[in-house]
Amino acid sequence: MDEGLISRRYARAIYFHASDRGEETLLYHRMQVLETLLRKMPEFRESLRSPLIPVKEKRILLTDATGRNPEQSYLDFINLVMANRRGDALLMISLSYQAFYRQKKKISVVHLTSAKKMSGKAIERIRRLTERQTHGKVEFSTRIDPAIDGGFIFQLNDVRIDASVKGQLNRIGRRLAQISKSIG
Repeated sequence: MDEGLISRRYARAIYFHASDRGEETLLYHRMQVLETLLRKMPEFRESLRSPLIPVKEKRILLTDATGRNPEQSYLDFINLVMANRRGDALLMISLSYQAFYRQKKKISVVHLTSAKKMSGKAIERIRRLTERQTHGKVEFSTRIDPAIDGGFIFQLNDVRIDASVKGQLNRIGRRLAQISKSIG
């Protein structure tokens, strides 16, 4: 069966379970922590995959790793995933939960990369404009990357606008290559 389909089904089910308990937002934040742990700590991920570690220990590890006082919906989620031996799908499930949560709550994700630090006023203006255009909330992150040589890269969900100097030079270079190939 398709891992994406499985993770979406789990995410959807646990979202509605958490929503019934009024814990969907708390669970959303805990899923972000879980995602970070699974991405940045390969030894944590391997511990969860190891057949040598008992399921009971994996449950404890997952409960303790994401912070104090886990909500009941998170404990139920861990128990469900471990009972069905889907520990290897935890990263995909946590990502799917976050995506489903954002869809339900009308939250867009924005990543803004600039060559230099932007003023707080400029960032706040971009955030407000984005919220107005998307008719929802925005999770906004910024990053400085001097390698783009100027300008910015704006990504809203799956739409990317590359207005960087480096991006423009790359497009010009590709266009010149196409022209020279058609001439030659």
